[in-house]
Amino acid sequence: MKYTIAIDLGGTIIKIGLLNNGQLIDRIEIKAQSATGLVNQLPDLEIAINQLLIINDIPKGEVIGIGFSFAGLVDSSKNRILSTNQKYDDAPGIDLVGWAKEKWDWPLFAENDARMALLGEWQYGAGLNCSDLVMVTLGTGIGTAVLIGGKLLKGKHFQAGNLGGHLVVNHRGTLCTCGNIGCVEAEASTWRLPSLLKEHPRFNNSSMKNEEILDFKALIDHSAKGDQVAVEVLDHCLSAWAAAFISMIHAFDPEIIVISGGIMKSSSFILPPLQKKVNELAWTPWGKVKLVEAKFPDSAALYGADYLVRSSLGI
Repeated sequence: MKYTIAIDLGGTIIKIGLLNNGQLIDRIEIKAQSATGLVNQLPDLEIAINQLLIINDIPKGEVIGIGFSFAGLVDSSKNRILSTNQKYDDAPGIDLVGWAKEKWDWPLFAENDARMALLGEWQYGAGLNCSDLVMVTLGTGIGTAVLIGGKLLKGKHFQAGNLGGHLVVNHRGTLCTCGNIGCVEAEASTWRLPSLLKEHPRFNNSSMKNEEILDFKALIDHSAKGDQVAVEVLDHCLSAWAAAFISMIHAFDPEIIVISGGIMKSSSFILPPLQKKVNELAWTPWGKVKLVEAKFPDSAALYGADYLVRSSLGI
């Protein structure tokens, strides 16, 4: 039996998994220290990986490689980080392949986190048996990845398909963290939601004003109870997401859109109106693009990393 190590380097939590041909054997989570840089976090990763091997009695020689998922632009041909966004800003200068070779004599294969999650859902989850799909993660920001004809869309500079969160849905809208105006992230994401609510002219009359944390869970709860401010803000977010989905449908011609992220914990409340808006407004003469919930909202990138290692090695 040959195993893989999967690393999903998030800004808050780092997930390290031990997998075998699409089966997640074990995992460890550690707190991310993204502000202090990746080089300072590598010793923590080494400890966690070695713990997984010891706990599961796996000899180093039984591991065929590391799949490394990173929230930024990744040159997957050279397995190096190209660009970051205020997290692990030293990562482009780190030789990750050399690190894995020195510590364990394993190959390392790196990919953008959204693409890695798409690989996991495509091979083992909601996108199984589908050759053309878009994956969207609705969370603190909005991450996207695209598969066309069974191949990841990457582009000359490795950013193709990854910037769906920065599609403009309101050209007179809010300044985004990327510097653009009216990106879907700036109109409807977890980081934008508190200010979106407080900017509503009737926020002080809303039941939401008493919430300590203005997140989507609270928004959906209050909307379900009929709070008008919550209803209107949620509809604004749904419209922004639908506009982005429709743009991606028109651009990439997918069979399905797989949706992941913390917001999808309320999928029964979110998916039906989103599907309705997409059905009404997307121009797809051949039929309707189905919106589906991710099978592995918390671990798709780990499964994707396992597949990336095996496919890269021809196993």
